[in-house]
Amino acid sequence: MKWSTPIAIEEKKGYLQHGSPMLFIGSCFADNVGEYLQKAKFDIEINPFGTLYNPESIAMALDRLMSGQSYNINELQRSGDIWYSYHHHGKFSSTSAETTLQSINSSYERAATMLKRCQRLIITFGTAYAYRLRNSGETVANCHKQPAQLFDRTRLQVEEIVVRWQELLKRLKSYAPQCEIIFTVSPIRHMSDGAHNNQLSKSTLLLATDQLCRIYTDFCHYFPAYEIVLDELRDYRFYADDMAHPSQQAVAYICERLADTYFTDETRNLAERCLKIDRSIHHRPLNGTDNDAYQQFVLKLIAQMQQTEEANKGIDYHKEIEKMKQQISL
Repeated sequence: MKWSTPIAIEEKKGYLQHGSPMLFIGSCFADNVGEYLQKAKFDIEINPFGTLYNPESIAMALDRLMSGQSYNINELQRSGDIWYSYHHHGKFSSTSAETTLQSINSSYERAATMLKRCQRLIITFGTAYAYRLRNSGETVANCHKQPAQLFDRTRLQVEEIVVRWQELLKRLKSYAPQCEIIFTVSPIRHMSDGAHNNQLSKSTLLLATDQLCRIYTDFCHYFPAYEIVLDELRDYRFYADDMAHPSQQAVAYICERLADTYFTDETRNLAERCLKIDRSIHHRPLNGTDNDAYQQFVLKLIAQMQQTEEANKGIDYHKEIEKMKQQISL
């Protein structure tokens, strides 16, 4: 007896593998899946502008990465003691303009380098609703809790998204010819819009991504994260307490389906080994670190990381090894 509706996904074994540069950009669902792959030691950058929700903001971020132009202080805004950027999430904001700019450009430089060599770009659309500054018409990535009268709220239309992204994808393919794209629609429910408007928003994104994947069948693909949560996991126990975000159990299941779709057996085995190492790195002993048992644990863990590096091209544990060495008593 089946207790859910399985989502059929065309397998592309080997499509995601260690050593292949990847960039995740979009809603916080991109963070969830990206962090899983990061812990599994894939070569990855995640949301260099912070969480981005709508297709226009994501397109603007990719435009900027391809432009090669980092940010300058004149592009920052100030509200009270806080400096921020309308192109970025609030995690970049601070009480210092210099600190904010440094954080923004450090992330920008890493992502610009990644995009140029990127082989897999994973884009997650979260909502079709966007906010535009009334005085300029520019779409903002984040309103930063500024007064509502500064913005016009609009729902992007399917054709508007498709036209914008057709032009962008052509330039992206010229900029990074080796890059292929996986589109996803975030299963996170934007209930502040109301149930009906949330469905209209998600439907808009689904139609737009479908059209783009049909136009660019050679390098654009769709992974049904939205459908997996709504159909395979049709139960509120798979949602967090806010009843909008998928639970950790749901995220883990989606990552498992992602692995089933895109990993070879070799990649899956290496990913599981790396995830086990990551759990060991973050292990906190009950009896503290200043004892022989923990010291032996650290030495064994360092040896495991070194062996994994040596046996697998593209795996880098340099930072982790240096950090764990600091745990060894001299």
